[in-house]
Amino acid sequence: MTVYGNNSIRMLPALARNDLRARYSGSLLGVLWAFVLPWTTLMVFWYVFQQGFHNAPVRGAPYILWFSAAYVPWIFFADLVTSGCSCLLEYSFLVKKVCFNIYLLPAVKVLSALFVHMFFIGFLFIMLLFYGYSFSPVYLQVFYYSFSAAVLGLGLSWLLSPLTVFFKDMGSICNMLLQIGFWATPILWSTDALEKGQTARVLALNPMYYVTQGYRDCLLSQKLFWHTPLAAVKFWTVTAAVGTVGRMIFSRLQPHLADEV
Repeated sequence: MTVYGNNSIRMLPALARNDLRARYSGSLLGVLWAFVLPWTTLMVFWYVFQQGFHNAPVRGAPYILWFSAAYVPWIFFADLVTSGCSCLLEYSFLVKKVCFNIYLLPAVKVLSALFVHMFFIGFLFIMLLFYGYSFSPVYLQVFYYSFSAAVLGLGLSWLLSPLTVFFKDMGSICNMLLQIGFWATPILWSTDALEKGQTARVLALNPMYYVTQGYRDCLLSQKLFWHTPLAAVKFWTVTAAVGTVGRMIFSRLQPHLADEV
């Protein structure tokens, strides 16, 4: 690896911390908004579905736990995609510097999102204890699924960030697709009635289905990740393809990025 590549990697943690602070630099609460907004959304869903509609437990788990176990990794992934899309435009001053490896800019967004995501993993553990679940080492598998979502998000950022430089509507398109993806990924609703149907098999092609279901499996069902080898192969095949195509597009467009940002 080149010297400037090593220097760029050493800068990643500092850039990620600065990125998180910069998002809310003009607000009174500052970086706390990164935690308050998703937490407030969780509380609203808890009040509406658990207290208001009195949703029945899903597979023996309280609805709010079942929902939160999938919603937490989803907001992490959505943050990766939306912020990764615009990372080259946001860090245009680094794109124009020949001494910085711009392949690493999407990784800044991954690390920044991870800071917040770790907080919400801890919040999930507290929710489980509150509802009477005893801590189990199986819970630690969420870090494997978090890593899986991060790798998928990184690949998508390599794919989308250079396209956003040349096609400014890409960010809006991504937001629209994430809205569709939220409903196409069983987060608010259960697939129990579809498990043997064609629709369920189509939904399983969604790579985030593997991640959200993995969170539920390890936190609520105590299922180990190697019990679903076929789902893992599908996920990592899709993720590898996305990352490979993303790197190819990034490499092809890189010589023209500094002139466009």
